[in-house]
Amino acid sequence: MNPEDRLSEALHATLDTAQPSPDLADLIVERVSPAGPRSVPFHRMPRLRPGFVALVAVLLIAVAMVPVAINLRSQTDSVGSLAHFDRDGLAFDYPASWRTSVSGLDEHYISILDFLGTGSGLATCNTITPGPSDNFISGTECGDTLTVDPGQVVVELLRSDGPPRPGPIDPNDPSALSIGQKYVTVGGLPAIFAEGTDSTTPTLDWTLSVPEQLISRYLIHVEMKGPGLDQMRAQVEALVASVSYDPPVPVLKPADGPRIAAIGLTKATANDSSFACFPKVPGATATATITQFPMYSTLSKPLPVTCTTEIQPFSIGLWKMTLTESWTAASDRSAGSLTTTLWLDHTGSPGEEDGGPGPSEMPYWPVQSS
Repeated sequence: MNPEDRLSEALHATLDTAQPSPDLADLIVERVSPAGPRSVPFHRMPRLRPGFVALVAVLLIAVAMVPVAINLRSQTDSVGSLAHFDRDGLAFDYPASWRTSVSGLDEHYISILDFLGTGSGLATCNTITPGPSDNFISGTECGDTLTVDPGQVVVELLRSDGPPRPGPIDPNDPSALSIGQKYVTVGGLPAIFAEGTDSTTPTLDWTLSVPEQLISRYLIHVEMKGPGLDQMRAQVEALVASVSYDPPVPVLKPADGPRIAAIGLTKATANDSSFACFPKVPGATATATITQFPMYSTLSKPLPVTCTTEIQPFSIGLWKMTLTESWTAASDRSAGSLTTTLWLDHTGSPGEEDGGPGPSEMPYWPVQSS
């Protein structure tokens, strides 16, 4: 074998021993572009011309290239391939090596969508067998089972559609958080994060907004067990960081507020005449004598009120219209006000209504029976 071939063979042997092990490569997951992982071509060393001077020059160049070539190979081999989830309005990337299990179990108000990870999950329903004295127990009982062995992680995807009616996730409302929860942003929308306190088998929970839906939420529940907790957590956090919504959230322009308010109030009043006192121009006020508050039964006598309308876009793709009725004190009533929140979609169609907070004494209501 001539000196050139011996040099080329030795150089490639050095590069091959510098490659990361398959186990290490499987543990490293990075985001890749939609076009897929970018690979760096590695070209075979060119054959060298014979001669001492050329051989020395190539030796110097080869020695300088070794760390660069090793670095390029390591980056290419360490990029884990990703799979893409896009269903039920939720989209994200996750390690392609994870197992997936489609559930779709509908528990009426909560749907268990899927299980992902190196562990496993199962959603089942079992028929309830009533006992001899159980006259009113029947039907089915549904639930989920997560199996997480040492070194495994399981991600459970759920969607809740109420009740209860929690309303949108609003970072400006600290009272809506439970102990251990905090507001975060996922996919550009408000979300809530909570972490379990067990350091050996931690749990991670994200509650996500559902675009254009007031009472619906996505739930991402994670269970994992060491060893390898740091790497598994990094994979889960990369999944959450890649979340997007399909179709995307409608872009609401504040300048459209007056037009949307007029559409919403027109439609609301057609279904409930108690909305008639509110001006269709945001920021304006109107006076009226009403016999009923929105969402309440008829008052025992007419009540003079001042009505105002405000509207603002909310990040989940809904318009929040705040309608306030206020009244002055009189011999048989105290001064007060009542606020009704009307949620509109991007077309101005009314959705949910939220009454309150109500006054401590709503005048002339409820009607007292004689």
